[in-house]
Amino acid sequence: MIKLSKTGWNNVIIFAVMGFILLINATHENVYAPSEARDASHQKNVALIGEQQVILTLTIPNTVVVERIGRTWRATPANISGQALEQMMMSWQQSSADVMVQAPEVDRQFSLDVQLDIAGVAEPLQFNVYATEQQLLVFNQATQQWLALPIELYNQLFPKEIFIN
Repeated sequence: MIKLSKTGWNNVIIFAVMGFILLINATHENVYAPSEARDASHQKNVALIGEQQVILTLTIPNTVVVERIGRTWRATPANISGQALEQMMMSWQQSSADVMVQAPEVDRQFSLDVQLDIAGVAEPLQFNVYATEQQLLVFNQATQQWLALPIELYNQLFPKEIFIN
């Protein structure tokens, strides 16, 4: 056995533990990081609205304007209110989508335009939303990204009450 002082053994233990931690980190990156081959088709999940961002108004031109009044919401025209309006705005705040690698083929005349004013952000977020049979496609004009959401979210983001005239 090697004769070392107490301080020497402490240094050996410290360096051994640091080496072990580096080994674990290096193998963790290789095991769990997406490979180059998977990265091309890999779709990362992003939030529609940042987690810490606060929606002040949601505007769907010629349809509805929803604005924050304290901790509640008010829609103009008042086709939707109460729990349904709260649920709609919570869906906008908490929804996340997969980033699409390729831009889909859509007919731009069938888009539903949505504008969101965010607290502390000078320019409003602009989304073009397209509903297909399989998914809900969203084009974020600020990031120039196409996002895909499950089609089931359509009724949560756009309750039928807001389209009643």
